[in-house]
Amino acid sequence: MSEVRIASRYARSLYSKAAESGAVETVAEDMTNLAAVLKESRDLNLFLESPLISRLDKKAAIAKIFSSFGQDSRSLFELMTERGRESLLPYVAQEFTRIYNSENKITEATVTSAAPLEDSTQKTIVEFIKSRTGAGKVLLNIHTDQSLIGGLTILFDGKIYDSSILSQIKKLKKELNLA
Repeated sequence: MSEVRIASRYARSLYSKAAESGAVETVAEDMTNLAAVLKESRDLNLFLESPLISRLDKKAAIAKIFSSFGQDSRSLFELMTERGRESLLPYVAQEFTRIYNSENKITEATVTSAAPLEDSTQKTIVEFIKSRTGAGKVLLNIHTDQSLIGGLTILFDGKIYDSSILSQIKKLKKELNLA
């Protein structure tokens, strides 16, 4: 069974448990923090993946590192460590966030622009995404990339909306080469 499928099962179980105990928001925050910590700490990832460190040591370290997390999250970490699945924690955090966003009609979008975006432009982008997805809330991840020359790209729900000058130049070059 693939790692992603296994992580997905843990994430779904965690979401169900959190819903039963009324702690979905707490667990969602825990998973966001977990993803951030794992993204920032290469050493923690190496620690989790190391076969040389005993499960007991990993269990104690994870309990100490994530002691501020909610009970549901800590119980899952303990269970996964006991079963030797602690290396799947990044995937569980990602999948839990996906489930949480789906259940709460939240869409995440990545916007890349040639220059920093003004607030009014960001609001327009949020309204555009809401109209396309029916989302109640949109979370924007905004990046600046001067190689776009001008315009922007928006990525959400597996779709890319590209109005950058760079892509228009590439399209024009392609058309000119075919003529």
